[in-house]
This record gives sequence, C-alpha cells and structure tokens, in this order.
Amino acid sequence: MPEGNRERVAIWAGERQASMLGGLFDGGRLEPAAIGGEAVTIREEATRLGVAHHDDPRSLANADADATLIADPDRVMPTDVLAAMIAEAERAHRPLLTLAPRPASVEESAELLDSTHLPTPVPTFRDLSAGRRLIDAATAFETPSAAAIECSGPERETAITGRLFDAFDLLSIWFGTPTHVDATAVRPVGTPSSKPTRILAIARFPDGRAASVTAGTEVGRHARMVTLFGASGRLQCIDGRLDWAGPDGTLIDQESRGSTEPADFTTELVESMRTQIRIRSGAEPGRSTDATIDLLATCEAATLSARTGEPESVDAVRRMIGRV
Repeated sequence: MPEGNRERVAIWAGERQASMLGGLFDGGRLEPAAIGGEAVTIREEATRLGVAHHDDPRSLANADADATLIADPDRVMPTDVLAAMIAEAERAHRPLLTLAPRPASVEESAELLDSTHLPTPVPTFRDLSAGRRLIDAATAFETPSAAAIECSGPERETAITGRLFDAFDLLSIWFGTPTHVDATAVRPVGTPSSKPTRILAIARFPDGRAASVTAGTEVGRHARMVTLFGASGRLQCIDGRLDWAGPDGTLIDQESRGSTEPADFTTELVESMRTQIRIRSGAEPGRSTDATIDLLATCEAATLSARTGEPESVDAVRRMIGRV
C-alpha cells in the first residue's frame, strides 16, 4: 500500500454490524474494497458505498484489499469456508482479521490450526497506542505476581469471545499461558437468555501466580481495566490512564493523558487493523502462530469451564488438537 493512502479493507458483516460500516468508511479513515453479508442492510450499505457486494465469504476473500475483516461474530463459519479464506489471505499475503476468535472451537476445527496465519482477532489492546504505553510502563514495574483484567463492550459492536481473547492476550505478555482456567458464565437476572453476557475466570499459572479475567458485552460503552500487583506495588490502567503506586503507597507515576470520553470502538478497530497490516507487511513484530494457538486454547478452556462448572486444563485443550 503506498504511503499516505487509506487502507483498503474488505469486510464480511453481520446485520448487527451494519452501522459499523458507516463509522469505518464515511469518515475517510479506511477505503472500502468490498462488502459481504447475508442481510439486506449489508447489501444496501455496499450499494451506498459504491462497492461490490458478495454473498459468499470465499468470494469476498478474493477482493483486492490490504486486509479482510470478518465482522459477523454471530455467524458460524463452516470449516471449508474459513479454510478457503485463510488460504486466500496467505496467497495474497494480507491479514485475515476477525471480531471473534476463529476457529470458534479448536476441537471442531483442529485442522485449521495447521495454517501458517490464523485469523487475528481485532481490536486488541496491545495493538493500540494506549496498550503500548501500558506495556512499556510495565517493563519498569518488573514481574507482577497477580493481575486483574476487565475487557467489556456493547454486544452490537463486539463478541464476548473477542473480549476474552483481548484480556488473555494482554495477560500473556506478563504471565504466559495458564495451566488451568476456572470460569463462570453470567446471564442477565430475570431475563431469559441462552447466551451469557459475561464470563468471569481465574487463571492459574505453573509458577504459582494467578489472575482474574472478566469479559462481557452487557455494557453500553467499551472499557478496559488492567491492574498488576507485585513487589513494585500496584500498576493500574483504566481506559488508557496509568496510575502506579509503590508498596509503601508512594505515587510513582500517574498519567492523565488518557481520554475521559468513552472509548470509541470504531477508532480502536481502525488502529488495530492498521497495526495488523503493518505486522503482516513485516514492518512490526507480531504474535507467533503458536502464541495464537495458546490463546485460542486458553479461551476454549475458559468457555468450556463456564459450561462444565469445573476448572479446565489448557494442556487438555491442546491435546484435543494435537498441539502439546
């Protein structure tokens, strides 16, 4: 992509994500390469934007673009369809991005995990400037012994599994991969619902450290809260604002640069996609395939634990896919 040009993105969108297309393209931040989706509203958006509409994700993946985004977290993507999209992304050397981790079940789609480049969930905090500031600050904080992470967002713009991936991805920077995850799924009180709106999990690590993770979609705004505990005190990041207090209570660092406005999902998504395009071009380092598989296995262990009510082993999930 020539320097200074807008990134061209092909998007497969669900009906709930129709309004997101205007936010991505109307402000000129990105250029639409093609739009795909089964809903009438998606076809209408493609017509309004003056780009081709695709009714098959595989044909959308062939569109000439800098990145392809699967923005339909409610859709179960058949293995053969997802495999074709992965193959085309690899052939074209472009990132294949997704709002929800895919394959959604590592047990059902284990053969896809042999791909060199799996679909990358976006947005993630490590892709954002606020996330990089936290990661840099945590270098001086040294090794945390415990952590608490929350990633939340409105259901219309995100998926609970995407928020869970974001939380465990950030946690992995300081803690690596947990041995066990003990999780609970929460549903709205007094409202019949088959879908959980929040997952709460405790992750245990082989060196005795532990962390709590909560991811949800029942809130009206996007929020990330990260707290690290250790010998250096407490380092906290709330929506991009840093606060570091030493073990004696002394304020070591406090940052007020973070916005006091609610996080804008579209802005985060654009920034995260741009980061992934740079990573795919080799301009920045990214996650290894093994690291992505570890995160998928961790998320699978969390969702499995939420169903069984028992702690689940991440290694056991890896054994399901022959990656131990």
